[in-house]
Amino acid sequence: MTMEPSPKTCRPWLILIAGILCLSVTSLAADTYRWKDKEGKTHYGATVPAEYADQPYDVLNSAGMVIDRVEDTSVPMEVREQIKVKERAPLISQKERLRQYDRLLVIQYRSEEEIKQALSFEVAQLGYDTRIIEQSYESTTTAIRERIRQAADQQRANQQISADQQKDIGRLYARLASDEEKRLTMKKREDRIRARFEKDLERYRFLTSAGEATDEEPTDQG
Repeated sequence: MTMEPSPKTCRPWLILIAGILCLSVTSLAADTYRWKDKEGKTHYGATVPAEYADQPYDVLNSAGMVIDRVEDTSVPMEVREQIKVKERAPLISQKERLRQYDRLLVIQYRSEEEIKQALSFEVAQLGYDTRIIEQSYESTTTAIRERIRQAADQQRANQQISADQQKDIGRLYARLASDEEKRLTMKKREDRIRARFEKDLERYRFLTSAGEATDEEPTDQG
């Protein structure tokens, strides 16, 4: 007969495992370096030891994902950081971005009315999806009321509510919550569209009244 280990015997091992896991998570709380020693064993640390600095290594973010793979270790760290900054730099300046935005705006629309019509068109495009979501929400709400009414009638008749009935009601509530989330998402989409067109309309009015674009920074186009 196999003897089962007692809780007291298992507890030190559980504590040790938990400690190891905590250390692993803590080690990834900030940008972490990952490298291999001469035997091929993987190591993690805040810096790469000097004896392994000439070998390839990975840089991990706080989520443990690789954000950089260093193959050519002959390039100093300062140089690599400068290269990253240049790679992240925008291709065009904010001023040029504004000019391009203004030119496109006055070319795309011939009047304020066209901007308003474009807004109405995009909002209307959301109409079909919105109707589907609303129909699902209403039908689910009706189904929940019916199931609850049936359950109440059974309780008054001293009848048990079955597990299947409870699961069915639970599924309906889950679907209702999903529909609620979809309704909120659609509302946010519509708000973003309206805000974008309102900014376009405001900028268009300024450009057409001033007669020329300025270096004023454009508002965020969402």
